[in-house]
Amino acid sequence: MKKNDTPKRHRFDGLLVVAVTGAISLLIAIAVPVGCALSLMGRYHRFVQDLGESLLYAREHGTLEIAIDGETQPGQMEQAERLYRLISDMGMGSPLGETPDEGALALSFGDGSVLRLFPTTINESDGTKVDGTIVSYTRSDGHVFSYDTDLFAYRNVVSDIMGSAG
Repeated sequence: MKKNDTPKRHRFDGLLVVAVTGAISLLIAIAVPVGCALSLMGRYHRFVQDLGESLLYAREHGTLEIAIDGETQPGQMEQAERLYRLISDMGMGSPLGETPDEGALALSFGDGSVLRLFPTTINESDGTKVDGTIVSYTRSDGHVFSYDTDLFAYRNVVSDIMGSAG
């Protein structure tokens, strides 16, 4: 009887190996995108926190400067705070690796960090194109976090948020 049990046991062991391998593959397939999403959300939240700290530095030291199309002027904290609220309320869009060379709107905080906004056109999944904004923040240590968003258009930011500065 032992000889008859052996093939069944090998078949059962083979099915168990296939099932365990499939389960592990499924867990990896789920864990990788979830891990990437969590990492990206962590980077976004750090960006918002760092931007808030830059605003605080500029408020305490009176060092906020705004440059629009290369023309620099002292900034008003109310403008920067409205922009900060807009950015943090809207949330993150699609992360970017590169940004344009020249920024149309830049806020320098005096601590070495700079927030740059660029106009962009975003291709939606349904094939339409919408005006959007590229948001790029350079921390004082040189680390850059950039994304594009269709939740607010650049021209609206300049006219509504920056008001007379635009």
